[in-house]
Amino acid sequence: MTHDSGLALPPTTSASQLVAYVMCPRTYEYSYVLGLEPEFRSLALVVGSAMHATIGWWHAERLAGRVPALVAVERVLEADLLAETLGAKVRWKDQTPESLEADAKRLLRVYLTRFGDMPVATVEEAFTVELASDETGEVFRPLRGYLDLRRQDDVVVELKTAAKGWDEFDLVRHLQVGAYLHAEHMCGVERPTLEVVVMVKLKREPRIETYSVSRTCAENRWWRGAATAIESAILARQFPPKPSPLCRECEYERACRNWAADAAPREAPVGLPAPERQPPRPAETAPAPAP
Repeated sequence: MTHDSGLALPPTTSASQLVAYVMCPRTYEYSYVLGLEPEFRSLALVVGSAMHATIGWWHAERLAGRVPALVAVERVLEADLLAETLGAKVRWKDQTPESLEADAKRLLRVYLTRFGDMPVATVEEAFTVELASDETGEVFRPLRGYLDLRRQDDVVVELKTAAKGWDEFDLVRHLQVGAYLHAEHMCGVERPTLEVVVMVKLKREPRIETYSVSRTCAENRWWRGAATAIESAILARQFPPKPSPLCRECEYERACRNWAADAAPREAPVGLPAPERQPPRPAETAPAPAP
């Protein structure tokens, strides 16, 4: 398996693609270019996907004028967790399906208690906007994505699950945060506001943290520079590995480890002819001192 497979890149980019490339360019290639199946599914991805789906369903039901009972919402969560794990190679670690379901339900109840009555206007709102370099004007792949929720006051809400709490600095260079603000700028919003709702998956007492980010287009310039630099590297098909302690938790660890063995052999380089051996230079004699 070679670095440059010759396969086409996805026609659009996304916040997830930008984050995946920064985490490891080789993993990006395996996932988005070669389309390899992950070797396992992480619990973080299972819980995050199921919680997003269930919370989206809850708010969609309320938009339709219905208020589901808690037991009905929990059944939806059970079904979403089953859909995420059925037939998948889940790395369970110290969890079981039963304990994972119990933890997720606790987290869901905390969310609904605090945000169940949120005045939501849209759920999973799609966008596709232009991405171009501020310096050169070069246009890259369009940025495509979905906004988790939009409140009736036009504030965008991004839902996150995490194993530990965040702080304000986590948002300063966050590629997803910048991507969603960029989408709002491109849709004509001068200073959009993004509220990040972080559901912290603590086993005993799960909690929710909220952070608010508001930027003008000029204040989001760092993100555009970073995003277009990443896109330049992707379009140049630069997919080196990024060795780190995180490799042991990578969903493509085995594929990456076997990459050199699977690569097509190359012709041995032609060596240069050995230089001819030169006779040793005679030792220089110092001039005799003057009498």
